[in-house]
Amino acid sequence: MCKKNIPIACLLLVLAWSTLVLAANPNPKGQVIIGSIGEIETLNPALSEQAAETQLLNGIFSKLLRLDNHGQFLPDLALEVPTVENDGISKDGLTITFRLRPNVKWHDGQPLTAEDVKFTWELHMHPDVQVVSRAGFEAIDSIATPDTQTVVMNLKRSEADFLTTWAAPEGSILPKHILSQYAPSEITKTHRFSQSPIGSGPFKFKEWKDGEYVLLEANTEYYGEGPYLAKVIQKVVPDSNTLLTQLRTGEVDIVQVQPNQYELAKAIPHVKVDLNPASIYQHITLNFDKVPAFKDKLVRQALSYAIPRYLIVQSICKDVAVPATASIAPISWAYNPNIKPYPYDLQKANQLLDAAGWKMTSSGIREKDGAKLTFTISTNSGNITREQIEQVLQQEWKKIGVDLVIQNYEATTFFGDILNYRKFDAALFAWITGSDPNEIFSYHSRQIPTPENNWEGQNYSGYINPEMDELQVKGLTTFDQEERQKIYYRVQEICHDELPMLYLYYYVNVDCYPQDLKNYKPAPYTNGISWNINEWQR
Repeated sequence: MCKKNIPIACLLLVLAWSTLVLAANPNPKGQVIIGSIGEIETLNPALSEQAAETQLLNGIFSKLLRLDNHGQFLPDLALEVPTVENDGISKDGLTITFRLRPNVKWHDGQPLTAEDVKFTWELHMHPDVQVVSRAGFEAIDSIATPDTQTVVMNLKRSEADFLTTWAAPEGSILPKHILSQYAPSEITKTHRFSQSPIGSGPFKFKEWKDGEYVLLEANTEYYGEGPYLAKVIQKVVPDSNTLLTQLRTGEVDIVQVQPNQYELAKAIPHVKVDLNPASIYQHITLNFDKVPAFKDKLVRQALSYAIPRYLIVQSICKDVAVPATASIAPISWAYNPNIKPYPYDLQKANQLLDAAGWKMTSSGIREKDGAKLTFTISTNSGNITREQIEQVLQQEWKKIGVDLVIQNYEATTFFGDILNYRKFDAALFAWITGSDPNEIFSYHSRQIPTPENNWEGQNYSGYINPEMDELQVKGLTTFDQEERQKIYYRVQEICHDELPMLYLYYYVNVDCYPQDLKNYKPAPYTNGISWNINEWQR
């Protein structure tokens, strides 16, 4: 799903990147097959929510900026990263100017201009387009295009992580000459463009066979370096054990395997395996509006005390993970090391449920005011690790009088209909966060998806806390990193106490790729494994 990068204050210390004049590679060769447990729902970056889609979108589309594998900005369509020193950012932080590369073309041969950038913003802000979140885009008051290669963004307010909007997958530039032909309400995940996109990136969309694969072919008129590969195929393999088998047989080339498959992957001779700490956290989102018991902090804390995190990390993840305290991962400069994970303590969990008025009955299931403490947990089926976690939770929570029912769905249904429209009691999945700690989209009360706001936002729990709202806004509008760190330390303290989510563990990605693949450098942030797909060579 979605998130961000480094504050503008830090950019003042970064030298502007000058763009090298690189001709597209006229003779791409070879291919890679990326294995994905998740199916693709859309290839429209404005509507996409899945990492499996991002892997393809990085090839098809371009952004103004890119994030490298260290979380640093690089120019993409922009000639350089805007800074105060190069006059790309005004001293008050309210005007951002991007100067675009000349002679960039869409895959259909039409020129990409400043008008496409402006249109991309307008599309995100149109109320009839069901984007996941308008965070970042809504900070813009207006965009001026004084010429075809210049974009001037005038902001309502200066935001510390503003540039990350234009380096994240959702900031991919969209073609005005194609999408302006349609009413905004027509642009959905199943729209013709969303299923057969025209981009400006290093690879052209060629074919999508639903439930099986997506095929991309080299764009030999690409404006930057590469592409060196002739084809990129993303293959759907909806079972993680089968995915490992196909890695072994060479039916797929690139896979992020489950933590418990690390040793098995290392034994494959033609595969290189890297462990990379990630900005991903496994968690359980509790739907406060569907299960009233979740609104009681004591209940949430009891559930958290009854989670054997260290056992899960050791036995299920084979120690290829780190028990989580909140949503900001240890690789972040804003991570609060003073907060420790909830210990496994069934006695404490039972005491809290007693205090909350949930009485144990002879059936072994607690009740309050005639209602039983029962609810359903859901995840994407075929993800063996998550299914094993569900089994552990079912067993452990039964010990404290909770009846947990498991109901899983195939990936597109779970990450689409079930999650988007909050049709779950408890949802087990992972968030990918950015190198900037801002998570206003997950915690601010304005980000709760409802029919009234066209189901926008990703505060799927329905969590409301005025102090958290204030901190999220303050974190965005503060530029001193020491002050921001204090803000996000407090955010993590609230998360640990109030538990808007039940935090399980931080990922350590197990990246598997061919020994002969050059320039594969997976990033820990939202742009993922394919941020530099144009540079991959075999």
